[in-house]
Amino acid sequence: MNIEDINKNAKSLIEETWKDSSKWHQNFAETKKLLEAALVVAPSDEVTLINYGTVLCDMGSHKEAAEYLKKAIDEGSQNKHAFFNLGVALINCSTHENAMIYMKKAKDKQAGVLTWEAYFDPMGH
Repeated sequence: MNIEDINKNAKSLIEETWKDSSKWHQNFAETKKLLEAALVVAPSDEVTLINYGTVLCDMGSHKEAAEYLKKAIDEGSQNKHAFFNLGVALINCSTHENAMIYMKKAKDKQAGVLTWEAYFDPMGH
């Protein structure tokens, strides 16, 4: 499987999880494993960095998630999901002000077709 196929598969697994929450643990574990293998082969792949950071964020590993999402941005990503998801990670492990910087920047960006938005409940973060 090439990197693009891995990311397509990862996104499909996550989409399936939001339709059937009983698959959450299985699908997130499988997605994380797929993306970790992709990062070994292509450690600077923008989409994989964003997706791995997003999975970590949704699994509650916000500090680690922020590292991967920040790396994607530092390497030039303009993907809306990199910025928004970094904001979500930071709101859970940093300051509200730091998080808002990235969430505001996300508003002017386009989302990538192989990435997705991290789960965010503004009332319950």
